[in-house]
Amino acid sequence: MPQPISPHLDMTNVEDLNQVLCCPPLLTSQQANWNNIFLAHYQHPGSETCEHTMQQLTLEIMDINSWTHHERRMGGNHLSYRLGGGEICLCPAHTSHWTRWEETISFTILTFKFSFLETIVDEILDSKQIEFVQKWKIFDPVIQSVVNALQADLEAGCPAGRLYGESFGTALAVHLIKNFSVSKHYFPEYYDGLPKYKVKQIIDYIEANLSEDIKLADLANIAGISCYYFCRLFKQSLHMTPHQFVIYRRVELAKQLLKKLDLSIADIALICGFAHQSHLSRHFRRWVGLSPQEFRN
Repeated sequence: MPQPISPHLDMTNVEDLNQVLCCPPLLTSQQANWNNIFLAHYQHPGSETCEHTMQQLTLEIMDINSWTHHERRMGGNHLSYRLGGGEICLCPAHTSHWTRWEETISFTILTFKFSFLETIVDEILDSKQIEFVQKWKIFDPVIQSVVNALQADLEAGCPAGRLYGESFGTALAVHLIKNFSVSKHYFPEYYDGLPKYKVKQIIDYIEANLSEDIKLADLANIAGISCYYFCRLFKQSLHMTPHQFVIYRRVELAKQLLKKLDLSIADIALICGFAHQSHLSRHFRRWVGLSPQEFRN
């Protein structure tokens, strides 16, 4: 009999994920529209996937309190051991994969477009050579903390828009290239920040687009550098990350608009680029120490 064809899955597509995981994810980044990365968080009973390959580099990150006996085939390796406690498995793009586990577990799948990783290496190191190998029993606090931050942002409704997820995703992609690619890459450091005229151009763009969902790539293009170095040099220049600066400017705009009594706080939230009034209230209190209504009074 002919063997069934192993599906080649787009791990950014929930329908493709449903081919190997029978329970739907509790949370995904689908609505966040992050460029180049995708996150899905699961609480899933014991199950068995079909043999499959994934189009993207994929991390599987176990929750710190989840444990189960499991078996896994990844590439040419067969594994059988107790999985959990924050362990991370790295599966390169186009690698065959199958797994079976026994108990209900909570885990997160985080994927990166391989072209995105190639672009980072090309822009920063002037090289297109990048290769990953399958790896398991990774315990990496950087990966765990970034994944936790991304999940918290999604659960909060992405108050900073794409900029937050894309900034963290870029930083994590560089971390993977530095620490888990076959050839160890050295990333040169720069300490002078951005030129003043570039800072002005970027701030002018942010001010003109506070009501929009600003993308990291748009800001990096204005600076004429890669997303990775833009994040680093922006923080050196303004002493806060791009998403922190955008939220700060949105709060400052809200302070001005709250003086206009004909505008409701809900309308002000939307004008300033917050998803809704509770997003404005949360960040306004963090920056100002008062709620918008208290500030208005």
